[in-house]
Amino acid sequence: MKKSRVTLMSTALIAASATAIGTATTAQADTTNLTTNDTITGQTQTAKTSQAELDANIKDAQAAVNDAKDKTGQAQTAADAAKKTATQSENQASTAQTTTTKAQTDLSTAKTTEAKAQQVADSATEDAINQAQDAVTNQQNQNQQLTQTVDTAKTDVDKAGDSVNSAQTVVNQANTDATQANQTVANAQAQVDHAQDVVDGKDSATAQQNLATAQQDLSQAQTNVNQANDATKQASQAASDAQTKVTNAQTSVDQANQAQSAAQKNVNTATQAQAAAQTALDDASQHQASTQTFTLGTEYVNALKAYNDAEGYNLNSSDPIVQRLIKASDAMSQKLKFQSNAADKNIKINDRQDLTPEVLSQLSTYAAQLINSMRDEFGAPHVIITNGSVKFAGDIADEVTADHWILAVENAHDVPAINRAAAKNGLFSKAIANMYEDAALAKATSNLGQWNLTLDDFKQLVFVSLKSFMANDEEWGHANNILGNTAYGKDQYFGVSFSASVGENVLSVPGKTLNFDSHFAFVPQDSSYWVDESKFDKTAIKNETVSADEIKQLESDLATKKTAANTAKTALATAKTNTTKAQNALTAAKTALATAKQQQVSAQTALTNAQAAVKTATAAVAAAQKAVDETSASDTTKQQALNDAKAALKAAQAVQSQKQASLTVAKAKLATANQALTQAKAKLASAEAALKAGQQALANKKAYLDSLTHADANLAAAKQAVVDAQTAYDQAVQALKAAQTTADSDAATYQQLQRAADAAKQVLIAAQAKLDQLLQTKVLNDAIDRTNQETNQSKSAQGERVTNTEYDATNGSGAALNTKHALGTEHATTSGNTVTLKTHRALSTEQATTLQRRKAAMAAATTKSTSTLPQTDETAGRTASVLGLMMIGLVGLLGATKRRKRI
Repeated sequence: MKKSRVTLMSTALIAASATAIGTATTAQADTTNLTTNDTITGQTQTAKTSQAELDANIKDAQAAVNDAKDKTGQAQTAADAAKKTATQSENQASTAQTTTTKAQTDLSTAKTTEAKAQQVADSATEDAINQAQDAVTNQQNQNQQLTQTVDTAKTDVDKAGDSVNSAQTVVNQANTDATQANQTVANAQAQVDHAQDVVDGKDSATAQQNLATAQQDLSQAQTNVNQANDATKQASQAASDAQTKVTNAQTSVDQANQAQSAAQKNVNTATQAQAAAQTALDDASQHQASTQTFTLGTEYVNALKAYNDAEGYNLNSSDPIVQRLIKASDAMSQKLKFQSNAADKNIKINDRQDLTPEVLSQLSTYAAQLINSMRDEFGAPHVIITNGSVKFAGDIADEVTADHWILAVENAHDVPAINRAAAKNGLFSKAIANMYEDAALAKATSNLGQWNLTLDDFKQLVFVSLKSFMANDEEWGHANNILGNTAYGKDQYFGVSFSASVGENVLSVPGKTLNFDSHFAFVPQDSSYWVDESKFDKTAIKNETVSADEIKQLESDLATKKTAANTAKTALATAKTNTTKAQNALTAAKTALATAKQQQVSAQTALTNAQAAVKTATAAVAAAQKAVDETSASDTTKQQALNDAKAALKAAQAVQSQKQASLTVAKAKLATANQALTQAKAKLASAEAALKAGQQALANKKAYLDSLTHADANLAAAKQAVVDAQTAYDQAVQALKAAQTTADSDAATYQQLQRAADAAKQVLIAAQAKLDQLLQTKVLNDAIDRTNQETNQSKSAQGERVTNTEYDATNGSGAALNTKHALGTEHATTSGNTVTLKTHRALSTEQATTLQRRKAAMAAATTKSTSTLPQTDETAGRTASVLGLMMIGLVGLLGATKRRKRI
């Protein structure tokens, strides 16, 4: 037998604690001599931190991280809220500072005004007032004189203006006369030149040619007139036709507009009728009779009657009579389904104030419908809804609520509350037990604020309550009450209401809940129940519900009205289309008319021009004829015509000189008149300025007189203004101090809370780091597991006796070892050392890379022959050396601070 020295290295990895990131243990080597009958090889097991301990530490660290996150979030939320408050406080302080500054300015202004008022009051003697009055009187007299001066100046300006206008008229006329004289001279000169040419014989041949041309032009002009006249007639006819089309188109438009207006009225009428039908349907839907049914069934009725006949409340629950009723109750209960109403869902009920008498009446009517349906099956009298019965039910709920009575807690009726409600309504109220009410726990909710319920929800509570009365498999006393066993053979007055109270841990539900209890109140028409009937209003509440047939009729009427409205709208659309077409036709006709009128105007203009051309051509023919006649006259006649033309020219020149002289004189007079007007305007401006200054002086003197006359009152008002301003300033200062104090306090609170939030963040960072370290330790643990497993597999290949079943082995001393090898449990090897095996877990890419590098280092280390372990001076096999190196590396990563021996 061979002996080999087996080396065990154990290390404790980092464990989390409340105050430190963790600690790690260095490698600890033990040496054990074992003797076996087989070939013994070096066995190496790498021990690690207990998995259970590590998992617990990770769980604690994760909890610490979660707690730190919550506290960090809460702290930051508080800091953010404080910051918002601090900002608002700072804004308020800023506003207060602005107000204080304004108040200080107002106070300064008021003091200045007071000082001036004091000066005026000090100088307001009787002599001063008299002098001021005299100054006002003197200024008034001066202003009167200045006003007269202004009036005189205005008169002078008007006269000067008239003179300028007259002079301008004379200049205009003289200028016209001079212009005419100039033209007369020019014409006379032309006539002289023409007469000279005739005498000289220059225009004889030309005159004949001009006459022929002029006659030809006249003939052409006359032809043009005839053509233009025809074109004008045609254009006039076209314009007349276009006007007729416009008139007809306008008539069509008027008719189309009338048709559209009538169609619009029809649409309005039809739409109103549809709206009215819709309103009627909506209103009816609000009061539509519920289609809810509550059918007992023949078996339930017979079973309950049999139960009552046998006085079933004295029977054991296993009795066939009771069992029959239970079975019938269950069968009935399974068939009962609540039917919601869309209209009821729109009626919100958020607190007791919303449970108005009208709402309670609707709930009572709904409950009565179901109860009377059941009573019809059972052959019992009906219930009646009256003002008094609804009020009585509501009073019961109010009194129960006042007592904070919760049915699920008390498990009994609130008899004192019921008696108080009975007394209010003239009913017998000395009962020691309940005489009127059937109650049920209808609903419980953790919502302690607004109820956020609807009328539909409360109707469902009525339905659920009735269902609990009629089929609870435990008792049928409530069922008999609902079916009228206390009615004394007559219809009962009935109402339903609800109480709501907050309770804690109700029915073992932790925390506070809002508990709704339903209260069904029945009052028999029996004298023993009444004390003062005048307090109970027996007026029946009119059932305003609408039947399904009425709803169908209203729906049919609405459909008819909708069809009529749609038809009217279609007709209106057609009418609008026709109106548009007619309007387009009118627009086209007007355009055509405008074109025709333009062509008519053009034709008329052409005719006028042609006619003018005829006149011009006629005059040209006459002139040409005259020229021919002149050239054909005798020399004596020609010479006489020249002499006459020269004489006319001389006379025209004499008139021209006269008119030019008259124009020069007129212009000189106009200049003089303008100068006089300028001087008059200057005097007026000076007078008006003096009057304006006098008026201002009068206003100032009157103001001074008024200040002297009212000096005492003005001084008192100024002093009061100072007092008011001082008060406002003092208040503003106080408000500023308070606002600034609040702002400083809020800022300090924010800074404190922000520091707390920052500290919480640091705690979170530390907790997260601690968790990350532990998770890394877990990764390293997994790596150790796989290394141990590989080592064990290597040992098995060398002949170690480790199997998946129990077996006996002997160690070096011959002692028997019972060995079990299973994943997740501790097992012993032939070396006598305990090792925990774990299920293989996949590594991340980074972790796998790191492990691969360490395996490479291990492979390199195995090339050495021997290795000395720390703290032992023992020589081990290559495998032990490699594992030792690996563990030293792991311990180096973790920062070992302690040593611990694991066995």
